[in-house]
Amino acid sequence: MSNAKTIRRQMREKRRNLSLAEQQIAAEQLAGLLINHPVYKHSQNIGCYLATEGELSLMPFIEACWQQNKNVFLPVLQPRNHHPLWFTAFTSQTRLIPNRYGILEPQHAKKQRQRKIISLDSIFLPLVAFDLTGNRIGMGAGYYDRTLNMLRPRKFWLKPRLIGVGYTFQQVKSIKTNHWDVPMHLISTEKAIHSIKS
Repeated sequence: MSNAKTIRRQMREKRRNLSLAEQQIAAEQLAGLLINHPVYKHSQNIGCYLATEGELSLMPFIEACWQQNKNVFLPVLQPRNHHPLWFTAFTSQTRLIPNRYGILEPQHAKKQRQRKIISLDSIFLPLVAFDLTGNRIGMGAGYYDRTLNMLRPRKFWLKPRLIGVGYTFQQVKSIKTNHWDVPMHLISTEKAIHSIKS
């Protein structure tokens, strides 16, 4: 089992080496799987992300959500690094601006009413790597870890359902966990959706 830094470097390089055509095909395949899954069908308020650095894009899925009148929300960085993410509404008319990491966010997110994660039915999280027990490696800044921390004490998770998203090649045999980690309920790649047994 390689350490997280090594895995992160290897997987990010693999993602960056994908062509735009390969990324688009994978994104469309992913959307086709997700919109037929029960978690999607039972979700009205859905947390998503905008892909960066070759992440598996959710845009075809987001567009399907809009067409079916689902509410889409994006994570937004708070002014201070140690704070959790906010989630704010995202529509086809939303103007986007880059945050301090160059990731696009809704322009007026700071002025909008922010959505608490427990009011979301499902949240789709980008993965750098994952295993089939629901563990993930993220980008390393810890934003999602801090955001999901409030969910750790719950014994029964009704919502939000946590769905990790990554390419098939991002699967590894095992990921060493930390005490603050919150496992995923599902892992979705462009080829399959894996349900995680609790």
